[in-house]
Amino acid sequence: MNPKMEKSLRLLVALDRRPQSSHELAARLATSRPTVVRLVEDLRGMGCQIEAVREGRADWAYHLRDWGVFNAERVRRYVEMGRT
Repeated sequence: MNPKMEKSLRLLVALDRRPQSSHELAARLATSRPTVVRLVEDLRGMGCQIEAVREGRADWAYHLRDWGVFNAERVRRYVEMGRT
């Protein structure tokens, strides 16, 4: 699979588990924060509803509200299979 799509799917699964900041997502995906921001924008373009919500004074977290064109269960299974 395309590495960018692979990271996008992993990002969706990570956000499905709990809201996370761009710093947390970058560490989880082993990529840069600008890449995380680009992935979020690309996913939004595919119909995913990902909100940036301010938590506290300076912390922002991404919240996944809708999976858009993706089937949540299939994506979760795919990502989980990749870990074994």
